[in-house]
Amino acid sequence: MQDKQNNSRRQFLKTTTKAGALAAIGGLAISACSKEEVKQEGVIRGKSNKEEVLYQGDTKYWKEYYSVAK
Repeated sequence: MQDKQNNSRRQFLKTTTKAGALAAIGGLAISACSKEEVKQEGVIRGKSNKEEVLYQGDTKYWKEYYSVAK
């Protein structure tokens, strides 16, 4: 019984893997055939009114982070 259950699980995984691969290949083929190009102009800005929080610390790690982040 255990061997039969393991075999059915393996068969299920093989089938779903094949189906997933075919779906991915189909999606890539469709996207490659489309003639429209997605163009993005400028920076997309959100509508949130939250302010950026900068953490101030006098540790060498924060100083190093801010020196690299500039």
